Formats: sequence, C-alpha cells, structure tokens
Amino acid sequence: MLAFSRLTSILFFVLSLGLLTYALPAESKALAARHASDDLTDMIADLEVKVNAHVNVMANLNTVVELTTRVDALVADVNACAKAVLALGANIEIDATVKADLVVKIAAIVTAIVQVCVSIVAKFGVLVVLTLLAKIDICLQLLLVNLGVCVDGIIKLVAQIVVKLGVSVFANVHLGLCINVLGLIGLSL
Repeated sequence: MLAFSRLTSILFFVLSLGLLTYALPAESKALAARHASDDLTDMIADLEVKVNAHVNVMANLNTVVELTTRVDALVADVNACAKAVLALGANIEIDATVKADLVVKIAAIVTAIVQVCVSIVAKFGVLVVLTLLAKIDICLQLLLVNLGVCVDGIIKLVAQIVVKLGVSVFANVHLGLCINVLGLIGLSL
C-alpha cells in the first residue's frame, strides 16, 4: 500500500507539471495583438476627413492670402499623418480587405487634392500658386513614400486608381514628385 501511494503521488506530481506547462502562454505570433493596421486605417480615415474639409474651403476662397493659410493647414495635416504612418514601422501585416479600403481612401485623398489644385490654378493662375503647389507636391510625396514603406505594394495599387485622372492633370498642376512616386512617368499623356 505504501508503494501504491508513493506511485500515485509521483504520477500526480508529473500530471500537475504537465498541466502547468500546458497552461503557459504560447509563443505564437498568431496570438499577438494586431493593432498597426487598425491604427493605419484610423489615420487615413481621419486624414481623408481633414483633406475633404480643407478642399471644400479651398475651392471657395477668393484671395491668395486665405489660400496660403489653408494650404499650410492642409500640408501640416498631411505631414503629421505621414510622420505617424512612418512611426508604425516598415512592412506591417494587413489583411487584403483592409489594404483595399486603404487604397480607395488614399486614392480619394490624392484625387481630391489634385482636383482642388486644378481649381486653384484655374482661378489664380499657375505663377501665383506655384509655391503652394510645390508644398502640396512635397507633402503628398512624403505621404505616399511613407505609405509605401509601411505597406508593401500600396503605391502600385493607388497608382492604378489615380491613373484615371490622367498624367496630364498632374503635370498641369506641377505635381511632378507625385508623378515620380506613383510611377506614372512612362504613361502617355
């Protein structure tokens, strides 16, 4: 009987160690929290709202001073988003549906900005707003490059949507850096 109780106590001890190791957390990345794609989606959605607000106001402005103030605010918002995107890190893992949603939002942002650039060039003339267009071009380039670092292949997908605007529209409003980043140089005007 004594041998039986020793044997059962050893078995219970081994069983308890087995249960203890079974309860330890797994070292799998599948259980890690995936919040970078959510953060990126929130940033881009927030930027889209801000850009649309700026664009709606810019389309109705009548003086270059007001336009300069609004362009500076737009550039500040886009630059802040670009820096936040870069802070997320390189090549984050995102789902294909999230990536498609991001591409549509980014293309909408670029399209809205390009359309307001066409509008202000028509209203004020290219020579008057050339420095403002350069600021817009630089901030858009920064955003697109940082998105390209953060999400692999997103620039190509954005370019496929934005190409419907036409390369000549980008060239007419002097957004040459965006043309280079989106890879629209080889396309016919």
